[in-house]
Amino acid sequence: MSRTLRILVVDDHHLLLRLLHLSLEAAGYVAVGVESAALALAEARRDPPDLCIVDEIMPGLSGSDLIRMLRASSDSKLAKMRIIGISGRAGSRESLLAAGADAFLPKPIDEAALRAAIESLLPVPPRSERSDQPLGAASA
Repeated sequence: MSRTLRILVVDDHHLLLRLLHLSLEAAGYVAVGVESAALALAEARRDPPDLCIVDEIMPGLSGSDLIRMLRASSDSKLAKMRIIGISGRAGSRESLLAAGADAFLPKPIDEAALRAAIESLLPVPPRSERSDQPLGAASA
């Protein structure tokens, strides 16, 4: 029996955090959402996710700060974790990738691009654990 892949989403915008959480769950992932880099670091240390989606602009630590901290971790699970940086601001792509993000997606998030980025970085969940609905579609 395979394990469901776990994705940590970090964004200070509650509505986007909730939308991404629902979309990821509908796609067959276990999603955990937090609203700050500090909470994300604590959550990742407590239970390392398979992948992290990180917004660049947040109060306190930025997404780039969080990525650098994860990459510098002595815990190899954190240091090697797959990370997708997201942002709607110009220049954020370069700073997130320079910090160590594996991929970047601009906001607003395109659902097909998000799914493609995740699937390029992680094994696809087994069909029995996936929904054939597009990301964000309401489940019956």
